[in-house]
Amino acid sequence: MTTELRRAVRYPVVATVEVRQRQILIKVRARTSDLSITGCYIDTLNPLPCGTEVELQISHNNETVIVGGTVAYARANMGMGVQFNVVDDRQLQILRRWISAVVLPE
Repeated sequence: MTTELRRAVRYPVVATVEVRQRQILIKVRARTSDLSITGCYIDTLNPLPCGTEVELQISHNNETVIVGGTVAYARANMGMGVQFNVVDDRQLQILRRWISAVVLPE
């Protein structure tokens, strides 16, 4: 049995994401498979190493969120979990709206 380490429940929100590594110029386009207000999982064949600082530009339903984060989990040929470090109030409001659309569908 595994221990749940996430600070918030993740929801199945599929969004496009552009991942930028801060230290060197790496830009990866991928998609999320789940999302919370504290992090997300990104489907990618070439995940970045754990501990890598990244900036994410997540787009969904004609809105975009930009957040800073750290790769918390990486699995080759599968993807990576990113914990958000920097989320301002406006970005948080958009994330909550996306999640509520999944939790409380119209």
